[in-house]
Amino acid sequence: MEIFDYVVLGAGLGGLAAAACLSKQGKKVAVFEKHYLPGGCCHTFDYGEYSFCADVHYISQCGKGEAIDQFLKYIERNISFNSLDANCIDKIITSKLDFDIPLGWGHFRKRLLNKFPQEALAINRYCDEIHDLHQQISEFGREITWYEQKWQDWLKLPKCWHLFSRRNWTLQDLYDHIGLSKDLQAILAGQSGDYALPPSEIALITHACLVWDYSKGAYYPKHHFRHFVDTIIESITDNGGIVKLSTPVEHIQVDEGEVTSIMADGKAYQAANAYISDIDPKLTVRLMHDSLALSKREYQRLTNYEYSTSAFNVYLGLDSRFQPEDYGIGNWNIWYYPTGDLNAEYEKQLEGDMSHPWIFLSCPTMKTEEPGIAPQGHHVLEIATVCPYEPFEHLHKNDPKAYKLKKREVYQHIMNSVRDFIPDVDKYARMKVYGTPTTSEFYLGQPQGNIYGANLIPSQIGLNRLGYATELPNLFFVGASAGYPSVPGVISNGMDVVEMITGKSIRSRNKVFEDLVSVG
Repeated sequence: MEIFDYVVLGAGLGGLAAAACLSKQGKKVAVFEKHYLPGGCCHTFDYGEYSFCADVHYISQCGKGEAIDQFLKYIERNISFNSLDANCIDKIITSKLDFDIPLGWGHFRKRLLNKFPQEALAINRYCDEIHDLHQQISEFGREITWYEQKWQDWLKLPKCWHLFSRRNWTLQDLYDHIGLSKDLQAILAGQSGDYALPPSEIALITHACLVWDYSKGAYYPKHHFRHFVDTIIESITDNGGIVKLSTPVEHIQVDEGEVTSIMADGKAYQAANAYISDIDPKLTVRLMHDSLALSKREYQRLTNYEYSTSAFNVYLGLDSRFQPEDYGIGNWNIWYYPTGDLNAEYEKQLEGDMSHPWIFLSCPTMKTEEPGIAPQGHHVLEIATVCPYEPFEHLHKNDPKAYKLKKREVYQHIMNSVRDFIPDVDKYARMKVYGTPTTSEFYLGQPQGNIYGANLIPSQIGLNRLGYATELPNLFFVGASAGYPSVPGVISNGMDVVEMITGKSIRSRNKVFEDLVSVG
């Protein structure tokens, strides 16, 4: 049996971040990943002459002193980031209007007031609400360490009255409270795909943190996400750690209330100090193959949560005749909502009606001029929307032919939405590939093809999140369901866990609760 100081299950960014920090401390670390590509949702795959990032299209918290900056400084690595266009990081398009979301909360407020002068009172109330919530989230984060989950922490929450009074609010609750037109509601929730929920379901606190994060900065790696992931892995291996790909964890052995070993690729591995799982908690529990490994209460806690929505992804490689600028595509993202009624559009799609869906569109080749993802002069488009998991799961298991037909059908529906503003997109396409929720489930280990782990509804955020620790003293979680999803989120999870188990400081503690409730 091979023995390490720490064993990490899964090479998503949370697991890699934890492994990199531990390796930097001189610990002997091993990472085991079932996929042949590292990075989880952030991995890059090749298809013909083109390369695509699976699920990540832009990130926040890369500025000085923020989560990703702190992480890279700790592991002594340098990664350059391009900022998205300061005048437009996200373009929101509906049937009635277009709106460009700029950097800076003040700039955003000013642009809203210029666009909707008749709603000045409601706009100012909305902007003040988001500001006040963010301030109190930061204050509360300085009071508590959320992942230790001390019951006394709940007693501190009422001191932040604004946060406390809105802890169970959705974004729609805020809309109704202050009074906003339907058109303005669509704009303010325009980045909804970043948490994959409509206003009627998304936790207001999560929405507030996301829009605030992106108002401070929106970034894309200068050398693409493949270089971002590879740099972290190099940090691990340069410090003596190992990363084993195509090596799925097959079993987690639990004896007398602690993990004693894991099996991977038919071999046993042991951690002298702790095991860190970047595998979904429900799947992690399943790998124990022992109904008595956990107490009934802990088993229910780690398995009784609701997943986030699943997605359908389209990846296009376009030839040199395609000029993105001619179609309003640049160094920003496009969110297109055909009706502008986000609650209705989400409901329709998740009930299985994928005709004319809303879409997210990113053009990575406009976000950096560095080569590496397309032939010279060519472009890449990454497109996504939400869709139900069950139809694909049923067909994938029972009728492979019908499954393929369903894939093509949904692909064409999505492309019809793309054609609304790129009518001749098909003539430029040299490469097209698309993935269903079952694709994500298979390659990324995301049950039901979920995008963000545990759903970001009011009852599953903040102090209600799963947290990192388990009743097994040497087993910890770092994935999206444990803490905060997204790239800066899971990297923060990894740093937090290393601080917990080693007692060594890695980053500033002034953002812990904010990290937990936000995405970005």
